[in-house]
Amino acid sequence: MRAAILARPRPPPLRCPCINGPSASQFWVQNISNTISWSFSQGDPSPVDIIVTNGDNRTLNGDFSIARFVNVSQETFTVTNVTLLTGTGYQVVFINPINSTQVYANSSDFEVKAPGTPPAPTSSASTPTSSSTSGNSSASSTSAGPSGSSTAKKNGAAAPLSARASTAGLLACGAVALSALFL
Repeated sequence: MRAAILARPRPPPLRCPCINGPSASQFWVQNISNTISWSFSQGDPSPVDIIVTNGDNRTLNGDFSIARFVNVSQETFTVTNVTLLTGTGYQVVFINPINSTQVYANSSDFEVKAPGTPPAPTSSASTPTSSSTSGNSSASSTSAGPSGSSTAKKNGAAAPLSARASTAGLLACGAVALSALFL
């Protein structure tokens, strides 16, 4: 009986896109275009819905939808006219478009800064991109309450990443994959 328990195969590790930015060092600035960037590997769940969350309901009252059915092979998504309230503790979350309780990936906490703040510094290295012939498409979201509204635009070009943000994203994805082994 003991041999049967030990011989049972483990489920494959959960694959997930790893969100590299925004992050603590790659903050967003209110009322300008800001980029979400991630790493993609074959086998990652796709498409995903992208939402923004914040545990402080004075800053954001509930989840805020950024885009639906985003193809993760694009590795970047540009959010234009960010009107989220300035504050800290925001996270970008990738969720299953069919089951919103299934979270694929979370960014690290980031801040939304006031208009006029210079954009976050980035490194000179850029994330590899996948080719796309679909062109640009746009999606809009509006939310009542203190969260405001934003318009998001898909962009096939990747945003440069800082080394620290890339490392944090890889560590977060590794932790998710490792935790799947114990389930």
